[in-house]
Amino acid sequence: MILDEIINELRFALKGKKITNSCIGVAFTASLLSDGSLGISHTILDGENSMSGEIMGKEAEEVVEKLTSNPLERSVALSVLNAVSVLPTFERGDPLDIMEGNKLCLFGYSPTVETNKFSSIIIYDFRNPETQNLGKVIVKPYSSLTSEICNTAVIFASALVAGYTESILKRISVDHLILSGVSSVYAPSTLRSYGFEYVSKVETFDKFRAFRTVCEGGSGRQLAKYTYKIYTKL
Repeated sequence: MILDEIINELRFALKGKKITNSCIGVAFTASLLSDGSLGISHTILDGENSMSGEIMGKEAEEVVEKLTSNPLERSVALSVLNAVSVLPTFERGDPLDIMEGNKLCLFGYSPTVETNKFSSIIIYDFRNPETQNLGKVIVKPYSSLTSEICNTAVIFASALVAGYTESILKRISVDHLILSGVSSVYAPSTLRSYGFEYVSKVETFDKFRAFRTVCEGGSGRQLAKYTYKIYTKL
């Protein structure tokens, strides 16, 4: 599985680091590591955290290896992997800022982007809403995905938390593939092997307030006050 391969690639970055604090909020999960780094991921309230009450002080490597069996556990694991995912070089902004084409495909939990450089946008929403035709934007339930041809596709990293990534990749044909969103990780060898061309990541400029926002039930809009977007080409 792609998550197992990501963990293996980031194993060296995990070694020697411990979890100093971890918090599962209603929208996001955050983990602080002993080197001062902060990682954030989406919270998916599905399953049980088998290490509940035991995470603080544990080795980061042990936590990500044990917490992969359900979406709630992966919420924690991805927050730790996000913390050690350091982009060596990056641009500020979003890779969609430099892309254009006919069809843009998005995969995530009610994902949104700001771009007018594509003729059509199709959204496969993990929340499985009714199909909506909004002009050049069509929203479909993720459960309806059978196959799709896209010029550019953005898979939001909540797919890693939910366990949908491989299923999406098997069903799409795409020229340019982007991993994006709060839960994103930087594991270049693994991601390149699955066809990803860009990684977009959310960084915090105020770790304390970002962590407290997550733990106190903050929304994406509230968390955005303490974050900014960066991206790199793999």
